[in-house]
Amino acid sequence: MEDKTVRQLVEEIHQQLKPLSELSTSVVMQAELQSYTEDLYNQLVQICYEGIDFLSKLEVGQVVTAEYVTRRDELVSKARRLILDAPNAQ
Repeated sequence: MEDKTVRQLVEEIHQQLKPLSELSTSVVMQAELQSYTEDLYNQLVQICYEGIDFLSKLEVGQVVTAEYVTRRDELVSKARRLILDAPNAQ
């Protein structure tokens, strides 16, 4: 076994820990991205439920009012924003 100074040993330890630190950083970033993606998904599901409820109330012969169009546009805008905010959006 070769004789090494404390400084050399500490440097070797740091070199050995560097890949672990990089992996740890990568895992944390992936977890944050996963959390963000799940949040977007949950919001989008909520908008889908609102859209289903909104559309299921429409009946044949019903007059489409300005309020109806405004609500439709709000739902579409929310959905579009969430879809475009998704990490892999086209």
